[in-house]
Amino acid sequence: MITVAIAASLSLVASASAQEHTIKLGEILVFTPSPSKPSTDPKAHAFQADRGNRKGQYLLVSTQAGGAGSSEYHLLGAGKVGTLPDVDVLGIHYIKVRPDRHVAFERFVAEKLHPAVSRLRSDLRLLYYKAVRGPDAGSYITIFALTKASRDKYWPGGADSDDLRSAFKPVQPLTTELITYLVEGSALTDPKFAAAVFESREWSDFVLIAPNP
Repeated sequence: MITVAIAASLSLVASASAQEHTIKLGEILVFTPSPSKPSTDPKAHAFQADRGNRKGQYLLVSTQAGGAGSSEYHLLGAGKVGTLPDVDVLGIHYIKVRPDRHVAFERFVAEKLHPAVSRLRSDLRLLYYKAVRGPDAGSYITIFALTKASRDKYWPGGADSDDLRSAFKPVQPLTTELITYLVEGSALTDPKFAAAVFESREWSDFVLIAPNP
């Protein structure tokens, strides 16, 4: 009986540890693609895409400067987003901003978009970053900052939920202006998608890989 109790306790501890394995996002994020599962790195967190255009690919994510092949992203309008969340899913949307509208887009994010969507809900936040160094310099991404639990809540089985529609309804008016900054055809515009325009046609969900026990 004692052996069984100990085994059960260890199982619960391991389960809790796995559930608590998250990364705290920073105002600076460094992405380093990896062709295979990365080895343990105390300065970075390993992710693997389980959905989207880059399904199966690996990504090392750090809040510290990276080396060759890394892209360094800075949060736009950082003062408007509050405390950054702890997550284990990065829903990365590779948005395409019109070359002639970069400055205006960044101002729109800082003044209008981030105050509304960066704290959309406690378990669903949209954060806009710009790559300032590395192979992706000059490009932008939207990160849907999530946990596995919140992703399953808003996209059960990969489909939109009523909770998702409720979350995005108050900010839908912003899409009228948002679409003017994006390259034509690069964003989802079908109204059947609850997060239409906020979602890009090029995207992937990268899930944090739990460390070896």
